[in-house]
Amino acid sequence: MPIRNYGLWKATPVSYIVEHEEDDHESPHLSLYFSDKGGLTHHSGHKSRRASRGNIEIPGLFRAAINVKSGDKNESRLVYWVNHDYKNHPIVNSLADLSSGFYPLEETEPNPVGARLDYIRSNLFNVNTGRILPHDVPGSNNDMIDVLEPELKQAIDSKADIYLFGEPFSDRKGIHNVHMNQGNVDRFANDDGVFQDGGLLINYPLSGRWVGVFIGFASQAVHTDNNTGHAISSETWGDYFGRKKRDAGLTEDSVTINEALMRPESNDPRARRRSVILTNPKDHRISLASWKIKNSAGEFQTLPHNAALDAESTQAFEIPDVHLSNLGDTITLLNEQGLKVDGVSYLSRQGFDRLPVAFAH
Repeated sequence: MPIRNYGLWKATPVSYIVEHEEDDHESPHLSLYFSDKGGLTHHSGHKSRRASRGNIEIPGLFRAAINVKSGDKNESRLVYWVNHDYKNHPIVNSLADLSSGFYPLEETEPNPVGARLDYIRSNLFNVNTGRILPHDVPGSNNDMIDVLEPELKQAIDSKADIYLFGEPFSDRKGIHNVHMNQGNVDRFANDDGVFQDGGLLINYPLSGRWVGVFIGFASQAVHTDNNTGHAISSETWGDYFGRKKRDAGLTEDSVTINEALMRPESNDPRARRRSVILTNPKDHRISLASWKIKNSAGEFQTLPHNAALDAESTQAFEIPDVHLSNLGDTITLLNEQGLKVDGVSYLSRQGFDRLPVAFAH
């Protein structure tokens, strides 16, 4: 059964406590304390070292339990993505005007541009910017604590708005499962589901900046079933990032979506039609026969049997069967097996000028 009462919590971060290796070496967490009311009570300091086991609650505040290590003894590392310029994903349209509080999302229609998160189907981030990290090791910027703390400190100091996605505690005093919730190992497969992933979005209202923080387990599958969220390939995030460094023939990331033309309006028959530009960065030719280009509504364009990209080449492919919304959308490239190769997203304002939208990789 998927996780229960999936939803999002808009709040203001107040403080946090992090468990280091000596505090809990089996299943440590970072506890982020937050308020969903105005007029916050001041709590000094960003953190305190926790020397005892058990969860510490702070009266008047809610708590988000964020994993910083997996309990899987075979693979305890996590995978971490952060995007410091997140304002161009369509999800921000559905979040910005929310009042503080918890919002259940279970009855909300799953949609790649809606409020429910899916690490695979919502194109929330560029997969290849991820890092596989341990919990707590000597050195700087080389473990989960090192990468999470700066984001939280800045959010607290700036009194930013945070949006926590996951499962509320049974007593409603906090939230957990703030991580990918699909493609799990057998032990946790009952939690699998689609459009129910956890995560943390941070909005700085004064500057208009959005930051996305996404966490998964290195043991979770890269590809999952569209209905159940169960793993459909044996490749895990740990495998993916390990192979990426040494396998130039890897299918994932073999082709990228670099540009899209939304809805051209021209009577000139020579004008470019609705299309996407694909790039092959590899040093060998790649066949695109039966590959698909898909939007958030589920419409797809199947590429012809002779479609291909030569080595280190770029080519436009028309997509008459796929409508790209000027209100914001996602574009996903699937290979002949239906596995995701690349995915991008854009906001409404990016398509208004009728010029192509370029995507950074």
